[in-house]
Amino acid sequence: YRYLAEDVPTGMCFNKGLGEILGVPMPMTDKVLGWAQECIGLEILKDGKMCGPDIAKTRAPQATGIATLDDFLKASKIDKVALASAPPKPPPAVPPPAETEEKNPFCVLVCGGGNAAQVATAMFAARFQTIAVSFFADEAARWKAALGDDDYELTLDTDKTVKSKPDDITNDPSVAAKADAIVLAVPSFAHGEYFEKFAPYMKPNTVVACMPARSGGDILFASKLGDKAKDMVFMGFETLPWACRFTEWGKKAKILGTKGSILAAVTPPAKYPLAFALLQGLLGVFPN
Repeated sequence: YRYLAEDVPTGMCFNKGLGEILGVPMPMTDKVLGWAQECIGLEILKDGKMCGPDIAKTRAPQATGIATLDDFLKASKIDKVALASAPPKPPPAVPPPAETEEKNPFCVLVCGGGNAAQVATAMFAARFQTIAVSFFADEAARWKAALGDDDYELTLDTDKTVKSKPDDITNDPSVAAKADAIVLAVPSFAHGEYFEKFAPYMKPNTVVACMPARSGGDILFASKLGDKAKDMVFMGFETLPWACRFTEWGKKAKILGTKGSILAAVTPPAKYPLAFALLQGLLGVFPN
């Protein structure tokens, strides 16, 4: 069950791992985690500590070698001394109006091949250079073959229909070199694979958005990208923007409903105007 196989390693384990670092007793979490790890065939909690042989398969801070609060703050890019002494920041300044009209090329990668990934690909491809990427088995090849020379047909929850075609559907990670934004609409256990494979090719200021993200996603991102992470923007959404289903795999999908608003967090925080403006532009008026 995904509630155990995904939520336990990526959610509960992060909370338990951070609690252990902070010295917070978590007896109920210990009891549930002890039961859940048996259900999913992993040994994460050992003798009450987050040190089991399968700890690396989780989002617990200990999975990336974080054992102290200072380690955690460093990995999370939190400078507690600077935060304590910094004056309140003024709101970001609005840029001056452009004096010229120019072409603004923009490329977005959409990762995955499920309902949300296909909807996002069709929606974004109507306006922007859009490349769908899937590393799962032969999913990219199957999707490319299913679509053929046809346009993808997306029915919106307004009953309007959008027809578009992605510029490519591939499993080649080097396309990340073209990306201004990368949207991951894949299960959270797959995020690390995408981060790691894209890392050598990503250009500075690429916005990487996970829909949805999980606890510790920014720490996983930093651990996979290494020194390059400081030049990137990570954005984690609490949920997907829509309820949606494909009606004909690889060719047609329907948005059943769009959320009015959703929460997201940005690392580093100073980049939130860029990240929010970019994602709002991709998604449209809603959700905001």
